[in-house]
Amino acid sequence: MWLFRSIIILVGVIAFLWIGMNNADQSVDFTFFNKHYPSLSLNLLMLIVFAAGMVFSFLIFVFSEFQLRYTIGQQRKETVRLERELAALRNLPLEDAESEQTEV
Repeated sequence: MWLFRSIIILVGVIAFLWIGMNNADQSVDFTFFNKHYPSLSLNLLMLIVFAAGMVFSFLIFVFSEFQLRYTIGQQRKETVRLERELAALRNLPLEDAESEQTEV
């Protein structure tokens, strides 16, 4: 999986650089919600969008990581509880089990 992700990132960076070099002298008018930016360099705009995407991806990763760590903690607590219950069932006296079998 890491190889596939690395290849995708490499292709993305190469495409980003190629587009930036081909459009080095271009300027665009950019509107972000109600804010208007006239004659903004296309390279600067691409850099800002790329950086914003990286920050957004990082925030999603951090949120997902905390959520997974919380789930792992809950699963560990459940495992400990079940192991204690299993140990308690193993330590039941044999006389009680034998007397229950004879009564049935």
